[in-house]
Amino acid sequence: MLLRAATRRRSIVLLDFLAPSLIARVSTASYPTRKSKPASLQPDDAAAVVRKLKKQIPFIQGLKTSDTQVDTFNNTVAKLREAVTNKDTQVVISQWRHLEQNKLLHFLHPPELDSISQFLAKSFSPEQPVLDRNIVEDVALLAAAGRSTNALNAIMLAYLKREDAKAVIRLYRRFMESLGGKEGWDGNSVEQDTGNSSSTALAVDNNPKRLPHIPGRVNILLAVTAAHALQDDFTEALKACLETVIRFNDSTKKVFLKNFAHDPEFQQKVDRYVKRLDTAYMVSRPPSLSKHIMNMSGAPTSQPLEKLYQAVIDGLSGPDAYIAPDPSAVTPQRSVALTEFGWTSFLTAFLKCRRRDLASKIWTDMAQLGIKPGVAMWTALIDTYDTMRAVDDAVAGWNMMCSEGIKPDGLTYRALISTLFNGHRPDDAMKTFRTFQSKLLKNCSVPQALSVYNTVLHGLLRSDRVEEVQSLLQMMETNGPSPDIVSYNTLLAYHGRRGDFKALAGVVSQMGSRKLTGDVFTFSTLLSALLKAGREDAPDMVLSIMQKQGVQPNVATYSAIIDNQIREGTESNLRAALRMLHKMEQDPVIQPNDVTYTSILAGLYRGRWLTPEKAEEWRNDIVERMTKRGIKLNLPAYHILLKSCLEYPSPKGLENALAYYHEMVRRKMPLVHSTWFILLSGLLERDELTLAEEVIKDMFLTGAQPGGAVLELVSRIRRRLRGAQ
Repeated sequence: MLLRAATRRRSIVLLDFLAPSLIARVSTASYPTRKSKPASLQPDDAAAVVRKLKKQIPFIQGLKTSDTQVDTFNNTVAKLREAVTNKDTQVVISQWRHLEQNKLLHFLHPPELDSISQFLAKSFSPEQPVLDRNIVEDVALLAAAGRSTNALNAIMLAYLKREDAKAVIRLYRRFMESLGGKEGWDGNSVEQDTGNSSSTALAVDNNPKRLPHIPGRVNILLAVTAAHALQDDFTEALKACLETVIRFNDSTKKVFLKNFAHDPEFQQKVDRYVKRLDTAYMVSRPPSLSKHIMNMSGAPTSQPLEKLYQAVIDGLSGPDAYIAPDPSAVTPQRSVALTEFGWTSFLTAFLKCRRRDLASKIWTDMAQLGIKPGVAMWTALIDTYDTMRAVDDAVAGWNMMCSEGIKPDGLTYRALISTLFNGHRPDDAMKTFRTFQSKLLKNCSVPQALSVYNTVLHGLLRSDRVEEVQSLLQMMETNGPSPDIVSYNTLLAYHGRRGDFKALAGVVSQMGSRKLTGDVFTFSTLLSALLKAGREDAPDMVLSIMQKQGVQPNVATYSAIIDNQIREGTESNLRAALRMLHKMEQDPVIQPNDVTYTSILAGLYRGRWLTPEKAEEWRNDIVERMTKRGIKLNLPAYHILLKSCLEYPSPKGLENALAYYHEMVRRKMPLVHSTWFILLSGLLERDELTLAEEVIKDMFLTGAQPGGAVLELVSRIRRRLRGAQ
């Protein structure tokens, strides 16, 4: 493992480190050892045990409790431990009742609860006396609320095997009530995953309270899903699924279903429920669904996207339909709806995948479901054709929209005008623009109108029709909509590319006369233009312009401009960025922070514009600056750097990625799901399978329980390794 391979693998860079926890595990004894069996407590040891417990459980002394309560608690816990050791179920139950009667249960530590609950769960039987069974359930629920779910899972499974769905649902409801409406046991444990746990689930979930993958918690959701499946009640299963942020996980589901190997039909039924619930959950979150769809459109094959769409269509149709085709059609049985946003996302994604057949199928499916595409969907269609440079298709789409009686809005006009300009048909674009002015401008909102005008400005400049640009600007200043910062930035970018400093100065002057303050793009554009002209004083000139416009330099502005310069990917821009960094370092008011330095470090390994030697030279300089100022990277910064370095084709990129990983371990940084995803995906992409396997071992060594995209990466890496052997 990477965490243990230091002295053995000097040939691999930065594997020469050991985790302190591992070092501590190495025994220095020269004689063999054996595991000792714990001795049972004898009655005459009770007083000694109580004295020891009072030392071991000092927290109770600080609470508002009497000495009698302290003694009662400690004596009872001692007897509980002895009973668990002796496997005496009845004594455990009686002592639990004793704690409950004295209202002392809340003093039990989670590890104690876990031990007691798991012991009782092993002896649990639905045929136990009701009072005993209730106590076993109470213990399991209390432990589960404290994040120890094994006992509750075992009890729910026992009920499922007896087909007692009501008991499972009752326990699930009590468990959810015990959380008090909160999904997490500890708000500080919340983290974002890089992907969902299901193969068809969301790649990114926008829910800010996303929980880490906790297999035990997934099992609880699986158990109640199976219970609802026993009752043939998908509606209630969906309700339970939508009320939680916990998501299904393929690997956990497979293990869970093995418990019902004796009933393949029930296995298939639960599996079908889980897949449908997963689809419904996605549909219920339109922004996340759209993002996931668009991510899938960039995959090497359209098969996963097609599979997802078919799953949605299956949920929309047939006697067991559970998805409404439109929010207005929601019913208790169809409690989630595919919005126009969702339909549009599928359409756009299929077109980007060059699957016109599937894009056409969407229109057919919508018609069969009684859904009429709105103007937003037609606009998205034309926008997509614009990105594909499919001008004729865009025009055909526009004509079809009009024939359907759909009236275009400002954004639809903008989409068609942009498509025509990009398709080298500026005359047609201007004709469409004039139609917009005559038919829609008076009733168009200012933001939409500005979007149209700025698109025309951009198109005219790309067509080098500068005189028309000046006329249009004059028209905007006289009649509206007034030019905004986007308008002027469009002009600056055009003149900057041509090195026309007179025109640049004119635009800046116009902005000043209109009291319009520039933004980061404005100043970065000016800086890049001045650098292209060979002006060594470019940073000073830009700072002077900022001051004249009343822009007070601050860390965020400087950092953003530096980041923009680094992204230009030239040494002159890099030097300008470093000169601005130097100014920040000299000014006590705008001292650079970790974000500033991270943007530079990441930029050095973005692309191939720097030789590995120069990139390393600049990297060392930045690291030295950070060290002098005591600035340390945080977790998001490490993630950015790991990704950049692993994407850098030179071996130095891999070396530096491992160096950052080493540094994270040394600093005891939290290694979350995103960390492992970035590392494993980067190593897999570089075909560093052996190193990837070492990282996998490290991951499991930390106690991480990977799910979703991380678990899928583990499977892919190990399959590739087996194939290479």
